[in-house]
Amino acid sequence: MVFTGNRRRALSTVVTSAILLSFVAMIGTSVVAWSNTNSRAFESILVSSASDSLNKINEMLIIENVVLQSKCVVPGTNGVNITVTNTGTVGINVTQIKISDSTQTKTATKSDFFPYPYNPVIIPKSSSSICVLYLWQTGYLTTVQVTTARGTVLTTQVIK
Repeated sequence: MVFTGNRRRALSTVVTSAILLSFVAMIGTSVVAWSNTNSRAFESILVSSASDSLNKINEMLIIENVVLQSKCVVPGTNGVNITVTNTGTVGINVTQIKISDSTQTKTATKSDFFPYPYNPVIIPKSSSSICVLYLWQTGYLTTVQVTTARGTVLTTQVIK
């Protein structure tokens, strides 16, 4: 009896190779797409951070005058009138003023600034006068701290 061997070649090696090749191609394509997305996101964050830092460096302001007065809004109302001058090359936005002495502290935001409504942007080479209600007392050293939207903080002290 003669046995004839089945001389057909199995398709399993060809099919397996094709499946592996297509799987590697899909994985490679997804890794490249993912890395491009991440690098663009990091690039965007880096550009934004560099721009903010550069603008913060160019942000220069001076507290020119601080007056503890009794006519901030209407006569008889104690307040602090602060004149802020922008000497930098970018506009500044005063967002917070903190006034304190040894007995009390007040943190005022844009909604507390007078004249109301307050224009928050001080263009380069110009000044703005801001009045904040504050019950100051004679003889106490008063600290005035001005904070901008970019985080620049400037502090001065005054006594009446």
